[in-house]
Amino acid sequence: MKQEFHSATDSIANAPEEVPAVSTTASPADEVYFMPATQGQIRFWSLDQMHPGNPALNMPLMWQCLGELNVDLLALAFSMAVRRHEMLRTTFSMVDGKLSQIIGTPYSVALPVVDLQHLPDAANSQEAGRLIREHAAYRMDLFRGPLLTLKLLKFAPKHHLLLVTMHHIICDGISLGILLRDIAVFYEALVEEKEPVLPEMPIQFADFAVWQEEWRKSEAAEESLNFWRKTLGTNFGRIELPHDATLESRGDIRTDSESGDIETFLISPELTALAHEFCRNQNVTLNILLFSIFCALLHRVTGQRDIVIGSPCANRNEDTEELIGLFMNIQVLRVGIEPKETFRSLLTKVQDWTLGAYENQELPFEELIYDPHFSFNDASFEIPIFFLYQKSFMVTQQVAGLEITPLRSMSPGAVFEWMFAIVDRPEEGPRLQLEYNPNYFRPTTIQRYLTSFIALLESAVRESSIEVERMAPADDFLPATLPEYVNRPAARRSIRAFDEKQTGEDGEILEKLEEQVATVSDPIEIQLRELWRSMLGIEDISVDTNVFSLGVSSLSILRLVTRMNNLYSMGFGLASLISAPTIKMVAELVRRRYAPNTVTSLVPIQPVGTKRPLYIIHGAGGNVVNFYGLTTKIGADQPVYGVQAQALEAGKPALLRLEDMATHYLKEIRRVQPSGPYHLLGYSFGGVMALEMGRQLLEAGEKIGMLGMLDTRVRDYMEVPSSGTSTNHGKKQGGVGGFFRSHTGHGSAKAWFDFVQADFHERRIRYTVTLAARVSSTLPAFLKNTHEINAVAARKYKIKPFPGKLTLFRAEHQADSSIPSDNGWSAVFQGGVEVHTVPGDHWHVLSVPDIDVLAKSIYDCLSQFEEPVNR
Repeated sequence: MKQEFHSATDSIANAPEEVPAVSTTASPADEVYFMPATQGQIRFWSLDQMHPGNPALNMPLMWQCLGELNVDLLALAFSMAVRRHEMLRTTFSMVDGKLSQIIGTPYSVALPVVDLQHLPDAANSQEAGRLIREHAAYRMDLFRGPLLTLKLLKFAPKHHLLLVTMHHIICDGISLGILLRDIAVFYEALVEEKEPVLPEMPIQFADFAVWQEEWRKSEAAEESLNFWRKTLGTNFGRIELPHDATLESRGDIRTDSESGDIETFLISPELTALAHEFCRNQNVTLNILLFSIFCALLHRVTGQRDIVIGSPCANRNEDTEELIGLFMNIQVLRVGIEPKETFRSLLTKVQDWTLGAYENQELPFEELIYDPHFSFNDASFEIPIFFLYQKSFMVTQQVAGLEITPLRSMSPGAVFEWMFAIVDRPEEGPRLQLEYNPNYFRPTTIQRYLTSFIALLESAVRESSIEVERMAPADDFLPATLPEYVNRPAARRSIRAFDEKQTGEDGEILEKLEEQVATVSDPIEIQLRELWRSMLGIEDISVDTNVFSLGVSSLSILRLVTRMNNLYSMGFGLASLISAPTIKMVAELVRRRYAPNTVTSLVPIQPVGTKRPLYIIHGAGGNVVNFYGLTTKIGADQPVYGVQAQALEAGKPALLRLEDMATHYLKEIRRVQPSGPYHLLGYSFGGVMALEMGRQLLEAGEKIGMLGMLDTRVRDYMEVPSSGTSTNHGKKQGGVGGFFRSHTGHGSAKAWFDFVQADFHERRIRYTVTLAARVSSTLPAFLKNTHEINAVAARKYKIKPFPGKLTLFRAEHQADSSIPSDNGWSAVFQGGVEVHTVPGDHWHVLSVPDIDVLAKSIYDCLSQFEEPVNR
């Protein structure tokens, strides 16, 4: 699906020197398409709209290159990175009133070189400094792109400085380390003429954006929002830093959006050692210690006791750790400092906040800004001060005779009054970096704040019980007398109500726990009950409550399974919960350290009954939890087994060919039912799997009872157009473009946006599985991604005529009016197609109340095939 969007490929004609050139030799398979923007990207887009091209939103890097450098190969390495990471070729545009990511085609990156060898001490020359500042402050156009720009300064034959500037809307701090590593790997492979070896990426950033949109509507998001409501409370204001006077007389005053400087201070090795020893003794991390010191610093500087600070968090997991993109989220710390508060007490408050915040880091900061709880309760999210502790993401790379060393970059501008960062590098230890707005502070003032931080740290690590107000001499702080506004009522707002609110909620929690202990004696059951209540948002759960009777979504159940696996270090799957759907049953599995149904694809959803079993085959997502409700309505005497994706089997490589999957499923089915007739029903993608399983059964001389499909459409899996379908559907269905073309019935861009939000499991095919399928029939266990595996398997499958009959359960509401009444299957099934129309659309046929009609239709169809048999 191509749109008339401007992207990086449009910006070359009038490009300034540092803008990469773009080649038109992209692969025909490459498409320009759009995906929703994340809340973080919307935040940076909004900031840019206020000051178009605002350089304060740039992420500038400097890489010192010592040794023989092949400029052409280095440029080619960046081109390879652009192909690998969609974010590096993404621009932004409004589509139907919503901000979208416009993912362009891969392009060739040009690397302009500025030769400064003629200058004495070129690396430290004024010209080099000017070029560095100019490049860091390059004004980017989010609509036209590109949002990655390079320049190489040549100081000597074997001494270069590579300037890399990206817009913050496409990257975060961790992304910078990923880029450096990938460039090093690509460059070395090009020099040595070998294949680059990098971790495969199961998804791209656009996938994360779709997931985030779905997650924001989930129960888990509401739980996180409730956590922040309780943690932050109400009636809080912003920290008011005292500004230096008479700065208005300076001749170089700049707008706030263009102003930014950084002062740094290296913590000595001796103090660093004391800090690490303190952390071991107090059982806290260095991050929590330094964060607590920063809170103490703000209290001593401002006199305010209600401290509210912003803190960026990584917000990544194992699926996103290899991606370049803006995953970073903002969290808010609120801590009250009482009179005579000890540092140890303050440390505990910060630690408690950090642990809770980590569990709720996925909630976008914007959800707090627009939440009525805060907007109607005098809570200000004007946060001018941020704290960040991070291990250095970038390390020196030794590649093909070249040493690439990341250097500290300069500030292109300050978005906030203060960004207090501590970067912990292996080669030097933790370094304080205070980025500030020079319109408000002198460099000497900022330097004294840094030395005051060191003084507080020295006091704390020597005596944790010291009172915060006695941690360092008063004359270590600026100003000597606090500004007048500190005496205002707002600045001295009492935090008693804030603390009482917290205490009251703790009391409620204790009452709940006491109530549970009185009725449930097993500690694992108590723990599971509280977990289920919080994760599912349902209070009335007993140890015998069947989780599938609660009416919660499959996504909620999936998160519950994930949380239980993290809590107990087990290998539960959704199938495990089907076999053990109550707290009492799960507790028993935990005690036995046994997670059933993670080593097989066959899930006994309802294994008892006298009739021949019905085998319901998974859709593209792979799991069978959505079939549980259907099973309970078909009939108590009807055995039902779910066939979950082979890729979900724990610890086993994934099959990549649909034919191999079908063979595997039939092997497991025939252990339960050695001979036919067999009843098969496939949902969506599973319908094609049922077709292949039926074909293999006939070849083996077995009989088939009902071969059913639940709203499977032939055109999604065939390369040639069938009767009644648009000729566009005959185009090759490979890659992202094929995915979009196979669902053109969604119509407008807005409809597409809504469609992608509605079902993340049907997302586009990804590179990892596609490439693996070309060279192998299996995928290693650690690279498995069920959605992409099934998508690739379906794309490569060749549908052949089938001699039998199809029973089609067709959703009444189809997204495309051109879809024929038989979903296009009459040309495939020589025995004809029996159509049963069921209410709902493709996504809701398994949902209440439509599921009742579907269950009766299936029951009636099964009744036609055979009489009950003794098993």
